[in-house]
Amino acid sequence: MTYFFNRKSDYIKSLSGEEINSLQKDFEEACFCMPGFNSDKNELGDYKDGGTQAAWEGYMFSEEWNKHGRYQKTSLPECPEPLDGWCDCGKCKAMRLHKTKNIYVCLVCHKQTEPFLPVDFNSNDWLP
Repeated sequence: MTYFFNRKSDYIKSLSGEEINSLQKDFEEACFCMPGFNSDKNELGDYKDGGTQAAWEGYMFSEEWNKHGRYQKTSLPECPEPLDGWCDCGKCKAMRLHKTKNIYVCLVCHKQTEPFLPVDFNSNDWLP
């Protein structure tokens, strides 16, 4: 855990005063409306509130990752093209939203399905 904090402070030390002030201004503008946000600082320039200070350190860490491109780019798997008809698998255990058609597709039979449909009208059993 110590390595984590030393690494962040090394990054903060590498920034100029203007860069830190600019990042702090952006951080305070983004967090101003959050409940419990307190922008009061002590004489060292740290936030007095521990939660705000932790959020600031996390913000600095994320800026470092964005600057150096260290974050992992992820993408969702492709949704299969839906077949004609409606899913008759009983309870669909796996479905995915087809973004262009804006419908849910069952990953078992590749037919259109709807999330959270009641199994029957006399039951409180709902599809996942």
